[in-house]
Amino acid sequence: MEMDRYLIAAAQTSLALAGFAGVVAAYRNQSDRGWGEVELLWLRLLLLNSILPFSFSLVGIFIIAAGFWPGAEWRLSSGFAAACLVPYAVFIVRKLRGIAPEALQKAGSGLLVSRTLYGALVVISLLQLWNAAFRAAFWPFFAAILALILGAVFQFARLVITSHGQEAADRNNDNSEDR
Repeated sequence: MEMDRYLIAAAQTSLALAGFAGVVAAYRNQSDRGWGEVELLWLRLLLLNSILPFSFSLVGIFIIAAGFWPGAEWRLSSGFAAACLVPYAVFIVRKLRGIAPEALQKAGSGLLVSRTLYGALVVISLLQLWNAAFRAAFWPFFAAILALILGAVFQFARLVITSHGQEAADRNNDNSEDR
């Protein structure tokens, strides 16, 4: 399979995941103001983990099509990815510092999960820097795309499962109060 086909498939997948954010919002049936701080962060992460691989895929396709510097396509693509991923990692750190650990636990997560996901993002960012500086291979760039797509899938599942679990707990509390 040609590398551009991988990028097209990744772009389609990430665009579909961005659409799932709308599904999550409709499923939760609440306005933006009704969401908790943690859930809003998860929704933003779902969107960013969908938009970034979509953007990376389009940039990769453009660089292949333009043929600027043959042999440097993946060096340029990884440089672009690193330029986007480093600020994204900083954004996540700032947001996580502003959220109390108790709020994460109440939402159905914890610091361990958040730090693990953040650690994976740091590793992927460093891989992009290494690829841009030394390797110029396709696989590290594509690994960043796949990692972000998997992150979006995780955020989607987390939002759906925690909202469902919270709704069930609320219904159980309402039923016990009626008795």
